[in-house]
Amino acid sequence: MNMGLKEGIGSIKPEGEIYTCPTCGYTDGFHVSFDIKQGTSAGDVILICPACHARFRVGWTVQMG
Repeated sequence: MNMGLKEGIGSIKPEGEIYTCPTCGYTDGFHVSFDIKQGTSAGDVILICPACHARFRVGWTVQMG
């Protein structure tokens, strides 16, 4: 799901502290969303830039309890 964005979901290589948006340069961190796979309790963590609303996968997964 791309939440209605034409650009879809990009990716960020998880190195060091992740707080700068590669799309717009915003430097105060990200909001977090979860893309849970249908029929499971597992999913991907999606970072959302509060300034430009770009979305990124970082390769982090979660298991909801």
